Amino acid sequence: MNTPRIMVMGVGNVLLSDEGLGVRFLDELSKRTLPENVELLEGGTAGLELIHLIQEVDFLIIIDAVNAKAEPGALFRFQPEDLQVFPEKFEVSFHQVGIIEVLNMAPLVGQAPQTLIFGVQPKSLEWGMDISPEIQALFPRLADLVMNQIDSLQSEGKFSL
Repeated sequence: MNTPRIMVMGVGNVLLSDEGLGVRFLDELSKRTLPENVELLEGGTAGLELIHLIQEVDFLIIIDAVNAKAEPGALFRFQPEDLQVFPEKFEVSFHQVGIIEVLNMAPLVGQAPQTLIFGVQPKSLEWGMDISPEIQALFPRLADLVMNQIDSLQSEGKFSL
């Protein structure tokens, strides 16, 4: 089996405190020893320009703030198709062109990777560069979850659901 190309993408606006948690989380993940076939990408608030980047990979793991109207720090794990079943449950991404739109458009211009999203309910969306302590405290656990998915992709060639 070929080694799968895996991308972990953090998305969000780092100027709106916890809305930037996906991007800030990559700092935590970069402290881990990652396999050579794993790429980290700060997606920021980029929209459609991300399409060509994600078409290069087999598996995409996205970290983003999601508004599921839950307790701050609540963690969600889902695939893009889950949003078509429960669209009212999550407002994924507070950005203009959300990552879900990018994923929906990718097959139109090429291919879309198999995708798994880890969403975190933010505490604060106020102006500011700092992540709330409660959200920051989740990062090590979230990093463990992401590393488990990477291990599963390396050994089984699929997400462990």
